[in-house]
Amino acid sequence: MRRVLLALALGFALVVPAVTGMSGAPTQEERCPTGDTLDWTLPGACQHVDEAPPGVDPTQPVSTAELRQRDGGGAEAYAAAEELGVPAPAQAAAASPAVTCEGDGSSGYRTQAMYVVEAGRTNRFAALQASFQLWAAGVDDVMNRSAALTGGVRHVRFVTDAAGSTCVARVLNVTVPAGSMTSFGATVSAVQALGYTDPARKYLMWTDATVLCGVASMYPNDADGQGNPNNGSYAQYARIDAGCWGFGDGAAQHSVEAHELLHTLGGVMSTAPHGTRAGHCWDESDTMCYADGGGFAMQQVCPAEREYLLDCNNDDYYSTYPDPGSWLDGHWNAADSRFLIGGGNGSGGGTPGAPTVLGASIAVNNPAVPGLGTQASVTPSLPTGRTVTGVQWKSAKADCTFTAPTALQTEVACNATTSTATTVTATITDSTGATKSVTSPLTFATGTARPVTIALGAAGQSPADGGTAAVCTGAAFPLTATVVDTASGRPVKGLATSLTKQTATMTAPASAGAPVTATTGIATQPQTATVSTTYRGRTTAGTVYAAAGPATLVASPARCTTSATAELADDTVWYGDPVTLSGTLTATAGGATVVPSGVSLAARLTTPAGKVLSLGTAKTTTDGTFSLAVKPTATGTVSVSLPAGTSYTGATADAGTVTVEVPATLVTGAVDKTDVGYGQPVVVTGTLRRDAGGTETPLASKSVSVLVTPPGGTAVRVGSGTTKADGTFTATVALKVSGALSVSFAGTTGQPAASASVGTVTAGTWTTAVTASASASSVAAGGSVTISGSVARTYAGATSPASGVRVKVTFKATGSSTTTLVSSVTTTATGTFTARVFPKASGTWTVTLSDVPGYANDSSDPLTVSVS
Repeated sequence: MRRVLLALALGFALVVPAVTGMSGAPTQEERCPTGDTLDWTLPGACQHVDEAPPGVDPTQPVSTAELRQRDGGGAEAYAAAEELGVPAPAQAAAASPAVTCEGDGSSGYRTQAMYVVEAGRTNRFAALQASFQLWAAGVDDVMNRSAALTGGVRHVRFVTDAAGSTCVARVLNVTVPAGSMTSFGATVSAVQALGYTDPARKYLMWTDATVLCGVASMYPNDADGQGNPNNGSYAQYARIDAGCWGFGDGAAQHSVEAHELLHTLGGVMSTAPHGTRAGHCWDESDTMCYADGGGFAMQQVCPAEREYLLDCNNDDYYSTYPDPGSWLDGHWNAADSRFLIGGGNGSGGGTPGAPTVLGASIAVNNPAVPGLGTQASVTPSLPTGRTVTGVQWKSAKADCTFTAPTALQTEVACNATTSTATTVTATITDSTGATKSVTSPLTFATGTARPVTIALGAAGQSPADGGTAAVCTGAAFPLTATVVDTASGRPVKGLATSLTKQTATMTAPASAGAPVTATTGIATQPQTATVSTTYRGRTTAGTVYAAAGPATLVASPARCTTSATAELADDTVWYGDPVTLSGTLTATAGGATVVPSGVSLAARLTTPAGKVLSLGTAKTTTDGTFSLAVKPTATGTVSVSLPAGTSYTGATADAGTVTVEVPATLVTGAVDKTDVGYGQPVVVTGTLRRDAGGTETPLASKSVSVLVTPPGGTAVRVGSGTTKADGTFTATVALKVSGALSVSFAGTTGQPAASASVGTVTAGTWTTAVTASASASSVAAGGSVTISGSVARTYAGATSPASGVRVKVTFKATGSSTTTLVSSVTTTATGTFTARVFPKASGTWTVTLSDVPGYANDSSDPLTVSVS
């Protein structure tokens, strides 16, 4: 059973000694902000003193016996870490005091463990030395197990002593003058006076005092790199008073010693994504997070069992593999400390780690030249076993386009008139569905106007400047202006061109349009010509590009001779399914090849009987090709044709024979009840599907009939339902016929009829009970009597009112054997009825239900009424 300790609220100090000779040293006000209940009182540095945590009174002495029972990072903490997927070696689970041996045990950047006691007080070093070494090993476990979360290895580089084949932390027994424990500053001054001032040391002090819980020095400097002042620029100190020693054995506990040592390693910066202004974090659970009055409300982001480990989500202060481009990737990361084996100096077998979440970094070649493409790339950081499944590029500027918008590497080009910086964003998706978006600025170079060239083309021809291009008389053709950057030879995007045209009869040129170049550097404007026409194109000077042109082209029209090709993607299709018809239309005029773009071709199917069916119209693209999805409904020969006209000679091409097969129809049905009383509802459900050679698809918006066939009789349609988009249908039917129930689809052109048996249903006969009473047993001649009552029906043990049935009111005079029908009435929704009669003689009155389909006959008891 795990022992649970309330989370410790730790006091800690931001200690920034006044350092002479440092350029641009921060002022006291800059180092020590106030407000939000913060009370900074340490002269010459910054100190934030917290209230004691619930359940812990650091001012109360703790017995040696109790302290020796504390495990630090013990077996329960290891079990909790393993449940989070962080493996524990066997010796760690046994709570060994062993720490990593490295070098000679003393040289280099190290943590020096110290027991510190005031003169005149009981020195408990001998009794607790083994505990201090055990707790030091727990601190090391916190650092290394937290590194394992991101695939790395980090151990505290303690000053060590050999212990057989292993090492243990060397714990110094230090006595300071009386009064040295009244404050953190006094303690630091006392140990400094004894010579503990080495910048290559973090002094982890177990102070035998009852003043506070924990406090440490940290420089509020988030600069990345090994030159960070928390990385050995000055000696740093951590103090833990006796009341807070040796915690950390439990799923929801953390080591106070690890918390304070981490401060000396440089965590947590207030600028971190979840940092507070007092050096902690607010995204629980985490060794360094608690409500410290630093201006942020706590949020439960990671599970409570993670309290033993560092840095919830590995994004604020400690990660062996920070997400590329993240805040921690570009700022001080305590996991890079040279005081950790495998940290900043890379010695002792440390590994670089591996990503645990999808990350990415982006690179864009800046500055770009407006109108020209510049390279952009995104590099994924993938956890083990994952792959990239998608990439999507986009820009904040709508006119910026990408040559490969779904590739890791692409080029982005924005219009030639662009001058304002924008951004590009790449979003990566991995094989688990996780996504990561990274954004980079895209800036633009301006300066001396760049020379460009412009060339004209028409109908797929690119003659030299001033040359002639053949076009088809009166037919639309594309006039193109291609703009190229002279220096790079690359196409210019988004540059406006100015086109003019002039014939022999025109006294001045007329505008032929002002198209803008696409990513290819080509601007296109449709034109027609019936006589020889001279076209000119130019660009105007701007802030990026110099003027170009004019370039000249002569369009010479003539009737074009055409030919066509055509083919079908498949020669067998199911009725109504699409098949692609494609081909090419070519044209020549005067020996020149003309590309006929925008020309309409009629697509037809001719059956073996000679019937011609239209399949639609195909239109040629800018290269003379065409593609059209046709839906043949009969077997026959498919062709395309261009009728002869002023612009073109006629052309026809056969695409081949297509065989159209009719798909099968699949219908299913089910009924919720098979035996009900006459007229009671049953619900029929089912599906209607199309089967094209084993490929089934739903048939939507089709009517399915519900039929009942009586024994020896013919089918009776009792209801219907309409299929939904998924091919399912529902029909609620008032069942009045017994027999074989079936569902049926009548079929449509190209989709044959189908039916399916559902089973036998019974519309059973109701047994009935008629009751009646008279408003009077005698009446004067000419008077009236009201006869009222009810009809009940019963089937399969269930009784209900018989509504809407017709009952007869009959009379038999006293002494007579003849029964006379006087009136008939219909029962109400509750099965009741009322009839007013005018007796003319004495006798009996009876209410009878007879000859009603689905109902057994029944009569009320006779009612005697005398007439006086």
